[in-house]
Amino acid sequence: MSIIYEKASACFKPHDTYATATGVHPDGTKVKLRLFKTGEDICYFKKGSHKRGYRVDEYNTFIDILPVKHYKSTQKKWESGWKKTKAKMEASGLWKELVKEIEIALDIGYDKMQDLYTKYWEIQDEDKKLEYVKQVDKRLIGMNSELEFYIKSSLIWNYARCPKVKKMYFGKYKTPEALDSIQKAMQNKTKLSEYGKASYDVSFEYNPEQNKAWYSEQFSGCGNGHYYLAISPTHALLRG
Repeated sequence: MSIIYEKASACFKPHDTYATATGVHPDGTKVKLRLFKTGEDICYFKKGSHKRGYRVDEYNTFIDILPVKHYKSTQKKWESGWKKTKAKMEASGLWKELVKEIEIALDIGYDKMQDLYTKYWEIQDEDKKLEYVKQVDKRLIGMNSELEFYIKSSLIWNYARCPKVKKMYFGKYKTPEALDSIQKAMQNKTKLSEYGKASYDVSFEYNPEQNKAWYSEQFSGCGNGHYYLAISPTHALLRG
């Protein structure tokens, strides 16, 4: 393993597959690198590409690779992302049961959540899987009506990854009007349905009795698309 490869490897945080770094050329000039792992290799993307690149130790291109200290790791993105999502839910009062799940995930921590997600699929024996999850955190274990223990698998699946939150969009001209209607409906606790047309067929439903709301973007003419939980009058969280 070359020294350059070792220095590039040191730029990655645990469980990260991407990192940014500074590459130093033999003439002393520096360039920002977008690093990625592929198998046993560490490469950097070629300029303007998100798919192709070169091994960091090819052609003696660099004499040094330095970590970018201000780079926000995947762990930090995960933590801040779920904290912001939780804050939006708490402010709107929507999905209170999911706020508790986010609290559990944050309490368990990023590294353990990644290990849980990996081991969940690796361990084939269900009894051994149950015992492993129980040892990590008993809050991930439930009991059914037949008094049998089960793994709260959705908590592991949904919260191991960074949240994907977006602003709801109903079309260029309708969005301000729709978001205003949603805001008023949530304030007044009145049932609401909204529809829009952009690149997708957009729909929104708010049920004040359940204190839940949904947002979807479907391809025209079929049921396929992207399905979200609305977590505030303006934003939605992708699920699944």
